Amino acid sequence: MKQFSIFFAVILAAFLFINENGFAQNQDPPLLICSFNQVHGGDVGKVNKMIDSVFAPLLNELVNEGFILSWGQFNHAWGDEWNVNIFYTAKDMASFEKFWDEYVSRGSNRHPGAFMETTKHFKAHKDNIYVLRHRYSK
Repeated sequence: MKQFSIFFAVILAAFLFINENGFAQNQDPPLLICSFNQVHGGDVGKVNKMIDSVFAPLLNELVNEGFILSWGQFNHAWGDEWNVNIFYTAKDMASFEKFWDEYVSRGSNRHPGAFMETTKHFKAHKDNIYVLRHRYSK
């Protein structure tokens, strides 16, 4: 009986180890990071131009290099006062932090003052990080 108990304990430990590793790899769902901004209506065009000319090419580059999964911009069509918004999707928080450091570094080096030039038009700003529970794409 003792031999069976040892055998069972080894099998159980192996099963838990294998499942724990498999689960750990899939446990952390991707993140959706949203940067919401309130921009005076007259300045939305200026902010969009900066995003289009300076930040979009840089963000596309970082997606292509695998720093984040995706990014996008969504502007107010109807609803509340958060009218110029950016989202990023990342594998996990560590990936997002690595991306953010690289983004700020490249942006500051290639386009000195661009971040300040853009954010001076923000009346208010807030960031939210969401865990993606479900997503479907085709």
